[in-house]
Amino acid sequence: MPELPEVEATRRYVEEHALDRTIERVVVHDRRILASLTPARLKRALIGSRMSAARRHGKHLFVATDRGPWLHLHLGMSGDLYVRAPNEPLQSALGDDSPPRFARLTLGFAGGTELVFDDARLFGRVGLVESPDADIRRRRLGIDALDGSFRPRLFRSSLEARRGSIKALLMNQGVVAGLGNLYVDEVLYQSSIHPRARVDRLTVSEIDLMVKNIRRVLTTAIARIEKRREHPRRNLILRRSEDQTCGMCGGEIRRATIAGRTTYFCARHQKSRSDLARARR
Repeated sequence: MPELPEVEATRRYVEEHALDRTIERVVVHDRRILASLTPARLKRALIGSRMSAARRHGKHLFVATDRGPWLHLHLGMSGDLYVRAPNEPLQSALGDDSPPRFARLTLGFAGGTELVFDDARLFGRVGLVESPDADIRRRRLGIDALDGSFRPRLFRSSLEARRGSIKALLMNQGVVAGLGNLYVDEVLYQSSIHPRARVDRLTVSEIDLMVKNIRRVLTTAIARIEKRREHPRRNLILRRSEDQTCGMCGGEIRRATIAGRTTYFCARHQKSRSDLARARR
């Protein structure tokens, strides 16, 4: 499922392969990808325009055109972008080298190159926005998880007066934009914090470590995607099964439903406060 690292890799892919190209053709293969936008309006806005910049906030990708509106892309649960160029090997933004099977939208550029939005499960969306900043405010998105100003002090202040589990809070796009189920579990695993830990009971050192690991986990994942490498062997993301053991301490990997999502954690080094209290008795 695309989260911040996948969308950031897609943004860089668009920058490398699709900018400074003039759109000559727009083909909507499945209008459900457009939500309330009509194919005719999308074509009027894009045909004849040139893609000039790409920006990401959280899981949202914005592509500027030189004629006004920004193209907004959300990859949903299975979205990917392909650039098909004459006499060049095919590879998607996320590393798939097989032809797209579920093309929902194709942008044809001058010279024959195409940008294809492929989305098997159709949870992705394509739209037009006048301003990314206004759209971010409208969606009430929080600070981007890789924003330079996302620091421990800022995060600590955002937790004041909040309750509930840390897993639920990190999944809340209005608090921190970009984290999803997989990478929230990974951050908590790397930080030795139980996903059910109460936000109001976290220590300053735990919060600071978590912010550090958010940046480290996400930047490592982006590099892995770009270099087409596997996840580090110690990572939880390779061990999301109850028959696995922890790559950090050898403990048992367990599964639970937390914040409405299937959650994996190590039963040994991610002990909850209640576990620790029982162990002291």
